[in-house]
Amino acid sequence: MKELPKIHQLKNLRAIIQYGSIRAASQAMHQTQPAMTRSIQELEKILGVSLLIRGVRGAVLTEVGRTFEPRMNMVLNELEWAVDELQHASQGSVTFGCSHLPAFGVIPAVIKTFQQRYTTARITVVEGQLSELLASLRIGRMDFFVGVISPDISLHDFIEEHLAVARFCVIARKEHPLINCTSLRQLRGAKWYLPRASAGYFSDMEKLIFPYGKDPTCSGLFGDSTTVAEQLILNEDYLFVGPQAMLTIPHLKDILRQIPIKEKIPNGSYSLIYRQQQTLTPIAGLLINEIRAAYIELMAREVK
Repeated sequence: MKELPKIHQLKNLRAIIQYGSIRAASQAMHQTQPAMTRSIQELEKILGVSLLIRGVRGAVLTEVGRTFEPRMNMVLNELEWAVDELQHASQGSVTFGCSHLPAFGVIPAVIKTFQQRYTTARITVVEGQLSELLASLRIGRMDFFVGVISPDISLHDFIEEHLAVARFCVIARKEHPLINCTSLRQLRGAKWYLPRASAGYFSDMEKLIFPYGKDPTCSGLFGDSTTVAEQLILNEDYLFVGPQAMLTIPHLKDILRQIPIKEKIPNGSYSLIYRQQQTLTPIAGLLINEIRAAYIELMAREVK
């Protein structure tokens, strides 16, 4: 290849993919539509392929374009991360994902201590299940993830560090009308708040908790917000499938209880994952070390 694509051409293509048309992308990027079109034509000429199919309803990627997109995103994200690191070298920034147990228990305490030590650190936490955040991890929008890992999700391009195994159970406020139920059959008509997941541990949770089917009165909500979960459980009598460790969290231990059903909820395996080809920023490495130490301390307490 005699000439490599220019950064502005790649960013324009990414904008068209994001906004669905050259017109919308040019407005978002503060360019004229002819200038945006010209940059894409120059990019296609450099690559020697057609990347977009233009129609009256917008622009869509060709088959070759769909192949090119993830590699392009990886290049742009790595470059943007590198520039960001240089611009914030004195303070550092880290973005990571976590599922509900870390968000409820371990992570808040770690972040509090970490920010007291590194006062200029810029930390962004994205709450969710691995299946929902994996794409962001793969293209470098996140440094790492802490949460439930499942063999259903391929992690061949990641480094995985096992952190803990957690026992799961059905959780409710201690005055819930169904608090003394002993079988999932008795919970068929309850209201449930369940983690949202397209694959992995939580993807088949509905089948697991409704082996006898649902009553017509049963309702369910799906999401990844610990704040919403807490409010629904405490104020609206929703049930929740979560780790038993939630029942030991100081502000929850006196108001939540485990419903003593006879059916066993599978354990959850918690891990730390990050991309094999990724060089972690210094601040991300320091935060990971703090998370590792917190889980080691947690496991030591549980053994005692």
